[in-house]
Amino acid sequence: MLRNTFVHLPGVGPRRERALWDQGILDWDQFLTTAQDGRLRGRNHQSAVELVRHSLDALASGDAGFFKPHMPAREAWRLYSEFADRALFLDIETTGLSGDYDDVTVIGALGNGELALFVKGINLEQFPAYIAQFPLLVSFNGSQFDVPFLRAHFPRARLDQSHIDLRFVLASLGYKGGLKVVESRLGLHRDPAIQGVDGFEAVRLWHRYRRGDRNALERLILYNLTDVANLVELAETGVGLKRQRMAFPGQVVLQERRGAPRLDAAYLARWISQYMVAVNA
Repeated sequence: MLRNTFVHLPGVGPRRERALWDQGILDWDQFLTTAQDGRLRGRNHQSAVELVRHSLDALASGDAGFFKPHMPAREAWRLYSEFADRALFLDIETTGLSGDYDDVTVIGALGNGELALFVKGINLEQFPAYIAQFPLLVSFNGSQFDVPFLRAHFPRARLDQSHIDLRFVLASLGYKGGLKVVESRLGLHRDPAIQGVDGFEAVRLWHRYRRGDRNALERLILYNLTDVANLVELAETGVGLKRQRMAFPGQVVLQERRGAPRLDAAYLARWISQYMVAVNA
């Protein structure tokens, strides 16, 4: 969908983009050809032509961050298909809601097809180096909570990536509410071991772990990584529905995804078991 996008160009909104499509200008290459032939309607196209050329370069080099200052935040979902393999799916746990007074306790992530976990007192300090390699973030309400919280605790970490916040993508499709509510409406299920666990219980689990209950940490990690795993499902569903509702008149060429593990309950249980063995060694 990104190659068919024009809303990141100056003066182009959804209606103007639709007009370009209706003229048969369906992707960036066609835009450049039409401009070169002098058939592009309107005036002052040079800045748009330059931006399209830079867009092609950014796509070829995997630079999702290039689009951040140009792409409206509500349209960032269009980056997904082309950059999903370079995206970092991210979710955090904290001791409260204040980035000034509360702590980050657990950061769960999926990037490069592999799960990663950062836990306070174990390896949390490694997170800034890890996140720096990813040009795109995917979260649920992360633009409002996770990223500001992380920025307060890791002021030197790279957190300026392009960002697909699925809360707003899904809300635009009528799926409003918190993560668990949206998951339920879309038919996603959670391991019975964490049924009823919410953000407040996550705080209690952390404090139980700090008092010596290793099982509490294991349950907290399962809760966190389930959030991460479900982000992938929500992204695929949300982006697919947005693409359908666009009623794009041409054929969208989807980027082939590299292989990634199926993050079902059994996989998460095995992964967490291995992690706990390593931590306790």
